Amino acid sequence: SLINVGRDLYQFYFPVYAHNIGLSASMIGIVQAFNFGAELTVRLFLQRLLKAFKEERLLAYSFFVGALSIVLMPFFQNVFVLIVLSFMLGLGMGMGQPIITMLMYSYSPKGRTGEALGMRMSFIHLTKLVGPVAFGAIGSALGLVAMFVVNAGVMAAGGLLSRSVNEEAPAEASK
Repeated sequence: SLINVGRDLYQFYFPVYAHNIGLSASMIGIVQAFNFGAELTVRLFLQRLLKAFKEERLLAYSFFVGALSIVLMPFFQNVFVLIVLSFMLGLGMGMGQPIITMLMYSYSPKGRTGEALGMRMSFIHLTKLVGPVAFGAIGSALGLVAMFVVNAGVMAAGGLLSRSVNEEAPAEASK
């Protein structure tokens, strides 16, 4: 859910920010295209990354890369820097989605994977309902920069939660 909120808020608030700093609609689209391209690109290398790092660690890295890139965005107006940050965000978010699905299969009790994935989808839909309202209120009350900072804080919290997972749990869950 946290990855989806981060990505959804980027897709909504980045164009607002980019318009405020004077980027054209075409340039905003190009910057966002680099984000989506990164999500695709990282999946081509995900198998190699998973061989080098444990899933939980890689998931934490994906959150931290996303948090770093999203918190820096409102402090830059140069389109090339925004492209790099957008690409970084795409790498983090593109890496996180498949890893979460893998971990759901690993950690769910035998025969209950469907329930676990159903709960994941329920949380995703709940955050799609609550996230825009909550972050819209933050943006209205504190401004656009605060929304980026809070979104980065949420992603960083996801990274911290991902790191604290016991790496022995998948073996125990299958018993």
